[in-house]
Amino acid sequence: MPVTTAALTVGAGDVVLADAAATSYFADLADRPGVVASQYPPRREAAEALAALVGRRRPERVVAVGDGATLDVAKHAHAGGAELVLVPVGAEPWRAFAPFTSLYEPSGQRISRPAPAVAAARVVIDPAALSARAAPVRALQRADTAVHAVEVLLSRRAQEWDRAHAGAALAALRRDRPADDVVAAGLAATAFAATGLGLAHAAASPLGAAALRTHDTVNVLLAPYVAEFWGDRADWTAVAEGLGAAPAAAAVAERLRGLAAAARVPATLGAAGFGWDSVTAAIPAALRSSGMPWLPEPVDAAGLHALLRRAWAG
Repeated sequence: MPVTTAALTVGAGDVVLADAAATSYFADLADRPGVVASQYPPRREAAEALAALVGRRRPERVVAVGDGATLDVAKHAHAGGAELVLVPVGAEPWRAFAPFTSLYEPSGQRISRPAPAVAAARVVIDPAALSARAAPVRALQRADTAVHAVEVLLSRRAQEWDRAHAGAALAALRRDRPADDVVAAGLAATAFAATGLGLAHAAASPLGAAALRTHDTVNVLLAPYVAEFWGDRADWTAVAEGLGAAPAAAAVAERLRGLAAAARVPATLGAAGFGWDSVTAAIPAALRSSGMPWLPEPVDAAGLHALLRRAWAG
């Protein structure tokens, strides 16, 4: 996967898929003829419509600009021929690097599938667009990446190279440069694609999917509660080094709460608008998450219920 740091350029022979995040940073896209508008949530039928359009036009490139959801639509639609260019400027930039897509079916179910197209895709990191993000938007993306890296470092499945990628992601975040935010997201995605994710993401994914919301806010909200849940049952040495915290659950939780506060993430699931019934409804799917067998210790439904109750009520 080639990665380029450059200003976005769009040619006359390109098909462009752009969402609201894209047009807020690249005003010319809003008025450009032929730009395909992308909306959340990402749906399989939108990917199929894009694939049909690309088949008719036979463009030189398919350029997807915006949130991770928009990038997933383009990844699913891509069938070869045209070059696929992914320009992450909105939520969930890690999806530019993830070897899978997550799209909603007509039934409303969200399905994740392998995305072989990502191997040959070009990722364009546009520093000017990334620098224009509002502070809370940038803070949320950075906090979500940090949680991804933390959960890799806690996974019993993580190998030496997975830990290296997760540590490098946290190091990239510490450099505090907008372009490095996307680099960090890609490093963390490379790691968690191999290990699966941990407890925060396991619950955040079905909660977000049911509410038609990206998982990032919920992931960041849950992370400090998860750290407290693990307590001294987890080895915090590598996590603490990456976050710049003391190697103890309380210190890690405090650091994660600071990241959440910078992103203006609500302190509890209740404050974020989730009813308790919707929280408990997510537990079965959370327990099936790919990373669950590799947590520091096994977690059953009762343990997850207690964790989420605390995260819901505070």
